[in-house]
Amino acid sequence: MWKFEDRRDPVEEAHFKASFIDYRLVDNLNYLIGTAKFREKEIKYDKRNNRWAYLNNCPVNFHTPSECNTSVEKEDTVQVKELLETTK
Repeated sequence: MWKFEDRRDPVEEAHFKASFIDYRLVDNLNYLIGTAKFREKEIKYDKRNNRWAYLNNCPVNFHTPSECNTSVEKEDTVQVKELLETTK
């Protein structure tokens, strides 16, 4: 069992979860590796910027759909189509 060094109180799951901003808004939080799901999409916790991000590194906006994610998906679709055209 883990304990806080200064108080010797046990470290509980709630302590880990509380270290993630907006942890109540995500699903399937794995607080040990910092991953979760939001609106059915995989996200990860960016410790450097102290925020959640999609796997394509666009920040998660919990209050509106992510324009960044939408544009990246469109760009990916165009690239796949171009690649398929060149391999015919």
